[in-house]
Amino acid sequence: MSGVEAAFSGRISGKMLDVAIAVPAAGVTAMVGPSGAGKTTVLRAMAGLHRFAQGRCVVNGVVWQDDSVFLPPWRRGTGYVFQESALFPHLDVRRNLLYGARSGGLDEIAALLDLAPLLGRGVKALSGGERQRVALGRALLSRPVLMLMDEPLSALDHAARDKVLARLRPFLAARGLPALYVTHDPAERAAIADREVVL
Repeated sequence: MSGVEAAFSGRISGKMLDVAIAVPAAGVTAMVGPSGAGKTTVLRAMAGLHRFAQGRCVVNGVVWQDDSVFLPPWRRGTGYVFQESALFPHLDVRRNLLYGARSGGLDEIAALLDLAPLLGRGVKALSGGERQRVALGRALLSRPVLMLMDEPLSALDHAARDKVLARLRPFLAARGLPALYVTHDPAERAAIADREVVL
């Protein structure tokens, strides 16, 4: 069985959340819904960073979570791009990108995200949009089996965002890499997503 099947049930912020998601083995699925609907929590649960009272997550036939299994985050193989970019402040851009990288690809990712001029720069000298591009690059370099992206381009201006989206979608498609993508921007959703799920 290929693709992603996940179902979670539990309380978040005092509200009950029941969600079931089926994602094909390739392509980008946008996760949409109002603020507070649980989109970020669902991504965190799929990454193994949040545990619902009841949950099941199966990716490409491998059980990540059910009643008797709960794989830790480092065994799940997700490329998670957080809203706040979560970079290592003591490492430069190159070393942030290479942290957790598997089998090369730095030059390709640097070109994809226009990061080559930034490789020697310290993280503290980066703009918010540059930080987000580095975080996205690091996630891609980890060679994940599933990309989880939580408003990954929210700090980019429209021109920079559109440029990244135009490159990212075919990059993911060429690798058959499934992705869940959270955004509140309809134009961004239209540019990146093949389908959507609503919470």
